[in-house]
Amino acid sequence: MVIGAPTEWADLIDPMVPVILKLVIETWEQMPQIMPDAKEDKVTESLCKALKQNRTARDLPFQIHIQMVELEPANDEKLGRMDIAFLPLINREDVYFCLECKRLNVANGSGVRTYASEYVRFGMLRFIRGQYSKTVKHGAMSAYVLDGNTSSAIQNVESNIQINHQELGMSPPGSFQPSTVLTGDARARETHHKRVHDNSAFCIHHLFMPRKDAA
Repeated sequence: MVIGAPTEWADLIDPMVPVILKLVIETWEQMPQIMPDAKEDKVTESLCKALKQNRTARDLPFQIHIQMVELEPANDEKLGRMDIAFLPLINREDVYFCLECKRLNVANGSGVRTYASEYVRFGMLRFIRGQYSKTVKHGAMSAYVLDGNTSSAIQNVESNIQINHQELGMSPPGSFQPSTVLTGDARARETHHKRVHDNSAFCIHHLFMPRKDAA
């Protein structure tokens, strides 16, 4: 039986972050092509299945789950249903690394919708409010850039982050930072936050992954 407060186990996530981010990108690059209007849940299900089948993942000390629920979110927030969660092999369900997945630059009948606002409000803010990852210091967002234009996707999301930087617990102007984990990778960014429920520092790692046949 594992004992101790969640914060005593949260540091187990830190060394897993580089491994998980590289695993996600490697797996995405091996996935088949998807449609420019692909549904988010279907893509996430395919990504999670591919992650579980990845040979590298099989040798790593964590389990991969889809649609896991945070049963005790911070500050009486609504239950958070995470897209993909990586759990270290300990007997604590509140210590995990969450990968929240969102579509960006989605084709519709009149052109392309950015979905940048949804990325921030229904993704990033759920980390900051403690609906996801309330006891750990890292989380991640995986953006499916369905038109392949990662530059515009990054710019649109950053503009929305700047509008909402106070609510996101970020210092002005609320900008993306280069990834300190995937250094030199143009698809990767990170943002730094202070969360209200415990005033802790929190880092969101952002992966902007283009649809393969549009890249």
